[in-house]
Amino acid sequence: MKATISFIKQKFEEFNRQMFGGKLPDLPVELSDASRFLGMCVSKVTRHPDGREVHSDFRLRINTRIDFPQEVIEDTIIHEMIHYFILYNGLKDTSAHGAIFMAIMNSINATYGRHLTVKFSGTAEQHEQFVDTRRRWHIIAVVHFRSGKTGIKVLPRVVPKVIDYYNHVRRAAEVQEIELFLHNDPFFNRYPTSASYRAHDIDAQILAEHLTGAHRLSVDGSRLIQH
Repeated sequence: MKATISFIKQKFEEFNRQMFGGKLPDLPVELSDASRFLGMCVSKVTRHPDGREVHSDFRLRINTRIDFPQEVIEDTIIHEMIHYFILYNGLKDTSAHGAIFMAIMNSINATYGRHLTVKFSGTAEQHEQFVDTRRRWHIIAVVHFRSGKTGIKVLPRVVPKVIDYYNHVRRAAEVQEIELFLHNDPFFNRYPTSASYRAHDIDAQILAEHLTGAHRLSVDGSRLIQH
């Protein structure tokens, strides 16, 4: 099923009474087609001079990109309600899914027979459906390591950053060669755009299949040239 606003509001009220003592105020609910999360508790953060962070203007976003079993959607709502509970009450956790979050999550699982987790563990098909399939132009760096491994990096479409990445990585002792390409295959949407030097491991054969039709780029001083 795909969540609706009415379903989310109904479940929020039900779980609020059942698991949070009815103490969480209602909040706006939004549907999302994002490719990076199942649910999200969004808030405005005000930072005070003494270092305190106060959260307000909470909103609950639930993904409707693909079909999920009802239980998964319910668990997602509860997961985000735990975040809401912690932030609304000004509790200081050790991390986003720190000690407080884990204690509440484990208690809910044990008491109500839920299957809350901190990471989505869906099927390969569900993960694939999360990938953005729109055609977008990417600058792609392919790094060939002396070890025989291949790395991939989707770079910002900013010439100085591309050149900096290229020059830095090609001088690394463990790098045999680096290539640059311009392509709009949706396959590359799954990789975050970043100028950090770390590359993602990838099977060379799979990469070669998705680079079919790509435009090769080269660096000439301060210029990026398309061939």
